[in-house]
Amino acid sequence: MSVRKEFRDMSNADRKSFTDAATCLMKTPPKRMQTSQASDYPGVKSRHDEYVATHINMTMNIHATADFLAWHRNFIWHYEQDLKNLCGYTGTLPYWDWALDAAAPQDSPIFNGDKYSMGSNGKYIPNRSDTYLYTQGVNMPPGTGGGCIESGPFSNIKIHLGPLDLPNAKNVDSDYEYNPRCLERDFNSFFTSQYNTYSNITELVLESIYLEDFQDRMQGYATGDPFGVHGGGHWGMGGAASDFHSSPSDPLFFLHHGMIDKIWTTWQNLDIYRRQLIIKGTSTLGNSPPSAEMTLDDSIPFGFVAEDRVFRELMDTFAGDYCYRYE
Repeated sequence: MSVRKEFRDMSNADRKSFTDAATCLMKTPPKRMQTSQASDYPGVKSRHDEYVATHINMTMNIHATADFLAWHRNFIWHYEQDLKNLCGYTGTLPYWDWALDAAAPQDSPIFNGDKYSMGSNGKYIPNRSDTYLYTQGVNMPPGTGGGCIESGPFSNIKIHLGPLDLPNAKNVDSDYEYNPRCLERDFNSFFTSQYNTYSNITELVLESIYLEDFQDRMQGYATGDPFGVHGGGHWGMGGAASDFHSSPSDPLFFLHHGMIDKIWTTWQNLDIYRRQLIIKGTSTLGNSPPSAEMTLDDSIPFGFVAEDRVFRELMDTFAGDYCYRYE
């Protein structure tokens, strides 16, 4: 059984091995996209881009849906396997416990910009105004970066897809347009200090008796909580990771969703017989347009990432292809 660790609990050598492999995947040619599909996906230049394109393609069917948690569990597991099989990584996928950094994520040692980090914050862009987020009804103050990652891993790489739906950004005209640019970050404690604390996690896990409550609270669909720990993490990272569609462009996405998976695993394990195989919801975001309730026997697509999987195969981290736990 493999053990996933929080990034800062890994040795320096293991941290660097992980970021080296993540960078490698961003330079590895596509694996599943056919040559005949290249003209339809001009922005897919690497294996990493296949993950981004798949997330773009499926965004409206993997958020506020029955399979949000299970889909992302399998998505990040395949990423972990590709790091091993395509880039020689021998460790496990780390996670980012953002609650440790909720007060000021930009000051976290994880992002100090040395060669053992997850790269730095983006270059600070001054004199920015607040941005009103219409969907959530929230006025967002500018973050602490906004520009290109300045140092450490990922400071010299290019991302190729998106953004599709970022405020105050030059969004692409088509979903898979080739848009080479630096990786930007904009850490913002406005979100993490409100939505990503240990208090938030404790309330989410202990007060969510029913799965629908757990899912809604986590994703920011509960009354009075427009972001949840999931949305708070994405907006708290800022930059590429805050685009609803192309957020996997930043490798930090996979550590964020490692934390999401860890929290779900904890919730499941508190009542394993009732929670291991329970699902609730449809296959469309907020059931719009209306779709059928999903079942454990439904097939879930994974696009360029992997073959389709049966829902029930994705529910237990100790079963089937999975064999991991969190430290």
